[in-house]
Amino acid sequence: MQDQDEKGFVPNTEQSVVVPDEHHRQVDTKQDDEAAGFLAEVASRPDAEEILAPFTPSESKKLLRKIDAIIIPLLFVALMMGSVDKVSLATSAVMGFRTDTHLVGQQYSWTSSIIYFGAIAAIIPSLMAMQRLPPHIYISFNVSVWGIITLCLPACKTFAQVMVVRTLLGVFESVIFAGFGLIVSMWWTREEQPLRTAIIFSTASSITNGLLAVAAWNYKGTRISKWQLLFLLVGGITFTWSLLLWAFLPANPTKARWLTLRQKVGATRRMQDNHTGMENKQFKLSQFKEAFIDPKTWFYFFTNVLLNIPNGGLVGFNSIVVKSLGFTTQQTLFLGVFSWISSFFWGWVAVKTGRRHLAAMGSCVLPLIGTILLYKLPRNQVALLYLYLGYMYWGPYIVMMGSMYANTGGYTKKMTVYALGYIGYCVGNIIGPQTFLAKQAPLYVGGVVAMLVCYSLAIVVIGLFYLYLLRLNVKKAAEYEANKATLEAEDQLLSDWQDLTDLQNPRFVYAI
Repeated sequence: MQDQDEKGFVPNTEQSVVVPDEHHRQVDTKQDDEAAGFLAEVASRPDAEEILAPFTPSESKKLLRKIDAIIIPLLFVALMMGSVDKVSLATSAVMGFRTDTHLVGQQYSWTSSIIYFGAIAAIIPSLMAMQRLPPHIYISFNVSVWGIITLCLPACKTFAQVMVVRTLLGVFESVIFAGFGLIVSMWWTREEQPLRTAIIFSTASSITNGLLAVAAWNYKGTRISKWQLLFLLVGGITFTWSLLLWAFLPANPTKARWLTLRQKVGATRRMQDNHTGMENKQFKLSQFKEAFIDPKTWFYFFTNVLLNIPNGGLVGFNSIVVKSLGFTTQQTLFLGVFSWISSFFWGWVAVKTGRRHLAAMGSCVLPLIGTILLYKLPRNQVALLYLYLGYMYWGPYIVMMGSMYANTGGYTKKMTVYALGYIGYCVGNIIGPQTFLAKQAPLYVGGVVAMLVCYSLAIVVIGLFYLYLLRLNVKKAAEYEANKATLEAEDQLLSDWQDLTDLQNPRFVYAI
């Protein structure tokens, strides 16, 4: 213990900081959340009372607007471009990509799926690196690299070359969903997360791909093919946007250069009731193990598999199926918009009702109906309506992502659960294109049946998960009551920044 001065303060060191409160709670800079060390430093300042004073409603609104204005666009465009290079593969298929790279049989399906094998192999090591390194730098680096790799795709002439490039894309894009999820969980409250998640994890990639496809289609030159120009545009935009990430994306709210010290405190303390933590650089084996034995992890994993088998098929074969049904690009241009709107709507329903998982179950019904109609009724012009209903698949996935962010505490555990959830997403996207067999064109009955089965099973699994969370909350309430006197006596400034998991934290209440 270091010597204290006359006010009871202890100088800030690498190992610990003592907060000048009546309980003298000691901060462990290795075990506690980084927010604890930051708030302890602020509390030791002469002007601490002024800086730590509660935010007025107008201050809170101004802070949230500032966060939204900077963080949302940075993540939205980066993630959108990471999705565009997947969607553009389907567009390139009708621009001569399959012919120029000599793809036959199921080889095209594998060029769509292989990116997810690279992502599965890289996701856990990638997130572990993100934990040890400054996260903003690591994410910016990955976005830059996948932009450069996309620029290499037009040079591919064979199936093997395409597979190598697509695998490398998967490796560097692996951080995108789980890593951006960690950022969402450190900037927005539980109530704010669903709509922000719907914006950031949008299906605007379909719109952007459509606009870039129009530009490529109108290319009249002969030096390169239209599909090559498409990937050059995607890669160039991605790399350019990564430069803005390097400039403006902070590691966490305590390190945002564009926030004042008081705003940093406000941005940190507003996250306190989430009980999910902000950031911790120490890899904790106990949290890593807990993630694997926690049933919630596997609910998220299998739900992601089920919801993304349809996604993988629709993304990989969208242009081909649309063309086989006799629809034009103009008729289906707003498929992505429709999917995006559905994620906004169901995210709003989840927040307003306070029943995220019932909303997720409801959001599975419309794409299920669309799939049934597509399977049972004639494939004519009316089938465009069925296809639009089927494209509401993104809503349940977005709602369940919000559930994962809200219901997982402890930085190492969050990192692991998000990684396993993303692996489920990848597995679904690997299986999806394989259900669309080339020999079944143009009806692709196998793909439609797979979608039908997956939506039905997803409703059942999410319903069981909802009941499980209700049971957990009963246990949490009993745990809190048993420890109420001790918990209420703890320091209110730092007690929620101990980097505890949701199972360890007696204050934690699961969002149902």
